[in-house]
Amino acid sequence: MISEQRVTSHYKTELQGDIEIQMIVQIETPADPYADVSIELNYERIFPEELEDQLHQRLYNGVHGGVSLSGVSLSPNSIVVRILELSVSPLPQNIQDTDTRINLGYLLEVTVCGVVESLWRNMENLRTGKESYYEYEPPEEGS
Repeated sequence: MISEQRVTSHYKTELQGDIEIQMIVQIETPADPYADVSIELNYERIFPEELEDQLHQRLYNGVHGGVSLSGVSLSPNSIVVRILELSVSPLPQNIQDTDTRINLGYLLEVTVCGVVESLWRNMENLRTGKESYYEYEPPEEGS
């Protein structure tokens, strides 16, 4: 089974002004039997080489966060998550600045997290024929 979503997210930030993130995310199952979640970044590279690893890590964190938030068990299947397209407009001019890099990384992470959570939960709903929802329970006081 393959599911794919295109998303455009607009963020208004104090440091960078308006930022638009567009991405296409695809999930396929079953996938590699030796890994629960495989991640492929198949988009044209848009970040400076010296920052790629750091920003890619934020994308990986977002994928894993989305899978976790979905509440859907990976067993007995595994999945591959592909980011097929990614654009950031405008790409911040001062991306070397630590605060700018952290803020952009955060926006990338939460964007992909939301897409993966939705796609994975919806694929499970289609597979099983029943709707499943993640029930948020606030932390107990004092924790």
